[in-house]
Amino acid sequence: MGRVFLLLLIVMFGQVSVQAQQDDCAKIEAACVLDAAWSATLLLPTEKQQRLGPAFLEIAQLSGDPDLLSYWQSRFGQDLTLPISYPDYGWQKAEPILRSRGIDGLIEAAERRDRPLNTGRSDVLLSAGKRLADEDQTNALKLNHALLALSQSASKFERPVLAHAAAELAMVRCDSELLADAIASTDAPQSLRYAFWKARISGDRKGLLSRVRAIENDSDTRDVRRVLDGYRAILELGYCGPRLKAIGG
Repeated sequence: MGRVFLLLLIVMFGQVSVQAQQDDCAKIEAACVLDAAWSATLLLPTEKQQRLGPAFLEIAQLSGDPDLLSYWQSRFGQDLTLPISYPDYGWQKAEPILRSRGIDGLIEAAERRDRPLNTGRSDVLLSAGKRLADEDQTNALKLNHALLALSQSASKFERPVLAHAAAELAMVRCDSELLADAIASTDAPQSLRYAFWKARISGDRKGLLSRVRAIENDSDTRDVRRVLDGYRAILELGYCGPRLKAIGG
């Protein structure tokens, strides 16, 4: 019995050691994430690799490291193209309702699908929640609960859209419990985008780079885009709570 237990310990320790080696990275965090994403990108045809260039360059630019940006521009043979800035559709619809009817009126309009919330209500509530996340945490939480509740009663088509919006707002608000509840209602709960969102809140990045490198999708760019999109939130918003030690570096 003792020998069996000892063997189990050796196996477990070996798995942890391998995991630690796979996640070890001596570069700055953004470089580590981009390198891991590139490992997955290599499975794709060259044409599809090139399509990911703008997404890689965006992350490199957000890192604030000019050398990192230069490196990825050279690798892709592309220059950084600044994205086109579009008006915030959700806020354009939410702001007048908030001004005239308050937060409860906005939620009621979404529940009843009153115009202009007969379409795009997930965008409207999400935009309002993001605007209020810092200045009015109570009402931002109320909007987050509303998004999650709406996802439960929505059509099969709209349910994952509302759940994703609820997850994004919970991530922005650093609310791990609501994030977990919302992710469970999405159509891709195991997505690496959500893994990075969870890491932003918890600070637990263990195994993330290994999961990125283990992507085996050789037919489309979706999984790599989810990685880069999830990590973008960390670069744009920072980690929740006290300053956390970054991956690598």
